[in-house]
Amino acid sequence: MKQQQSLPSIVTLAEIEEIVSSDSFALRLIDAIKKGFVSYSSGGFNACPIQTMGAPPMAPFSGRGSSDGNYQAQTCVKSGYVTGASHYVIKVASGGHPFPNNSGLMQLYSQTTGKLETILLDEGILTELRTAAVGALAAQLLAPDILMAEYGDGRIGVLGTGIQARYQLQYLARVIKCRNVLVWGRTAEHVQEYIKDMKAEGWNVTAVDTPQDLLMNCSLIVTTTSSREPLLKYAADDSISHPLHITCIGSDATGKIELDPKLVASANLLVADCKLITSERGEFEDALKQHLVELDSVVELGKLIERKELHRNRNGEDDGRLTIFDSSGVAVQDCVIAAMVNEALGQREVPSQT
Repeated sequence: MKQQQSLPSIVTLAEIEEIVSSDSFALRLIDAIKKGFVSYSSGGFNACPIQTMGAPPMAPFSGRGSSDGNYQAQTCVKSGYVTGASHYVIKVASGGHPFPNNSGLMQLYSQTTGKLETILLDEGILTELRTAAVGALAAQLLAPDILMAEYGDGRIGVLGTGIQARYQLQYLARVIKCRNVLVWGRTAEHVQEYIKDMKAEGWNVTAVDTPQDLLMNCSLIVTTTSSREPLLKYAADDSISHPLHITCIGSDATGKIELDPKLVASANLLVADCKLITSERGEFEDALKQHLVELDSVVELGKLIERKELHRNRNGEDDGRLTIFDSSGVAVQDCVIAAMVNEALGQREVPSQT
């Protein structure tokens, strides 16, 4: 007897954008990501090894632009599941020059039957949003108090001008009140485009000449580039004397680096989304290999959330620490946002049949 085939639901980008575009979704996502990382660090999440294709040490993808000096293309596969949840998730995300756009999808399989039930054709937007959400969560926990005032001298520094640099500010707006931004980018044209776009969203944005200008003048810095050499440098004679938090987003694969390892070593608190991953890729990789810091000194984000004594002090007492959060991206983020979208899809009204 021939088995009847059950096809998965295919969800378009337009349907996904309708779900994720509200302020309420953003706030719920930040909270859900927070709970997800607590579960991750307490052993409630099951993560598979990350696969990265097209980036060193693998050969570049073929095609036009694969041999030029600006090649940054890669495809990342992350997968896992929450123990006891309804689905396990496999996420594929591609991006970087010379790819014309980001691309990707998320697949939801039933933990009960193993069958593929839903395909989210998100073109990478869910990866962008869950990454922005963890940046907002880190700021919630560690950004200096000066950024919680709408009118004041606080400044946010943004390293890079791409799509994630935009999403980071959009999600930061949900957790901090400061709207003053300094931005640095390699290409003047892209910097001006970024300034124009973010001013339209209510931000006061000014370009700076060097990445070091961000270190000296900002209380929160978000790094979003695909650099393979340090951009924020350590200088002993130019020490940071003000409270500062840095959220590192760009170094999501082996060999990428935005911070001088000595700057990492100078921090008072190092936080990673995953301690195992941070020893293999991300912003702390070189500092660990050079024995400038020890892995035991790195606090996992899920543990930080529960250790309130490590959070930024906002009760008026002095907290002049340099804190750094390294986000390489963990599959728990993909599972959280995929589950939220899937739940929203299930709550949509089903047209009545006549």
